[in-house]
Amino acid sequence: MGPTQTLARFVAETRIEAIPGQAVETAKLVILDALGVTLAGSRQPAGRILMDYARGLGAAPEASVIGSDLKTAPELAALVNGSSAFILDFDDDLHGSIHTLPAALALGERRGAGGSRLLEAYILGREVCSRLDAALDAGRALNLGGPTSRGWFAGGTTGSLAAAAAAGKILGLDVKRMCVAFGIAASLAGGLRRNFGTMTKALHGGNAARNGVLAASLAAAGFSADEEILEAHHGLVDALCLKGECRWEALGESLGKDYYLERLPTIKAYPACSPSHRPIDGLLKLRREHGFGPEDVESIECDFHLRSLCRVDPREGIAGHNSMPFILALALLEDKVVIDQFTDERVRDPLVRSIMERIRHVPRASESGKGERLTVRLKNGKTYAIEVADRRTLTTESDIHAKYTDCATRAVRPQDAERVWELVRGLERLESLVTLADLLSGRSR
Repeated sequence: MGPTQTLARFVAETRIEAIPGQAVETAKLVILDALGVTLAGSRQPAGRILMDYARGLGAAPEASVIGSDLKTAPELAALVNGSSAFILDFDDDLHGSIHTLPAALALGERRGAGGSRLLEAYILGREVCSRLDAALDAGRALNLGGPTSRGWFAGGTTGSLAAAAAAGKILGLDVKRMCVAFGIAASLAGGLRRNFGTMTKALHGGNAARNGVLAASLAAAGFSADEEILEAHHGLVDALCLKGECRWEALGESLGKDYYLERLPTIKAYPACSPSHRPIDGLLKLRREHGFGPEDVESIECDFHLRSLCRVDPREGIAGHNSMPFILALALLEDKVVIDQFTDERVRDPLVRSIMERIRHVPRASESGKGERLTVRLKNGKTYAIEVADRRTLTTESDIHAKYTDCATRAVRPQDAERVWELVRGLERLESLVTLADLLSGRSR
């Protein structure tokens, strides 16, 4: 078998009974984190625009838009929900939930599937996501090239295939049809990093989720596509990778034996693009240790990580999630980085902008290569430097629950948010996803 068929067979033939229990338990926590973030994102301007767009199309009411009373076609629900999941850049590692979960939820609700099938689809979709990422972008972490270095965003490209895997599992596609779904999704895939810091960044996740639903649905209906889309000449790998860049073995090694979700992915503590997190940690630590305030600071130096944090001079709140100067200005001013700070008003605040002007880009600021270096120079001549190796993440159920509750209750009642938590913690026993969808939309009232 080639790589496309290998992944297709794994997804089509794997049942939840064969998935390690640790992966199932971890998946529930990550799903809850994603649902909370999606509910919070639904209250952002980009989320409301997409809701209005979907409502205006008047599609058949078959799948729920999270945080809204709207039911629409599964493709549109996946589009809106996947986008809402990514608006705040508060989702988990590899952005693997922003397409797989919305695709599986949308089709699962329409089919009246149970929680066990959702878990299957989500875990297997995440496995496809992580393996495609490891294969196609193997050099990303070391800056050795790959699609990411040339401006592609994996959440929109390989994410479309991951969403197709999750959606195809909900629909019960066989191996051949799953290969076809991958072929369709690959031709629909796209996403450019230049759009980071705009509403279109969030659309990458929603579009990938929509692509997955569309690809799996068409494959189930008998539509055709190339069934070797990963490895074929002029296929996905040829299009995205230069010769020798793809690490093919990552697609199949220990497949079905070692699951990505057996380990807890990075659950974010801050609603900001990941490369900003260690500088945030470092600045907060220095501020608390040495007691300086915004008025004391002459300058702050760190690597801006411009590949991801490309909005040095943001002009609207959504751009702030991808702006190191803005994010660090918030941390210095208020000793925290939270959702409510990312508004148009804060981005334009003269005090915030005066601090942003003191934050300077120093490429490759780490001296040891093992951490993120940040230097604070005070007006009195003192200098404080810190190197942060490990960023703060949420690792306990209580911390994840607190984040989830803060996010979810921005869109649904506290009792509904808590009921969602309870249902997902016992997801394999949930008979119908309709119950969950009603709570997430507020229709349970």
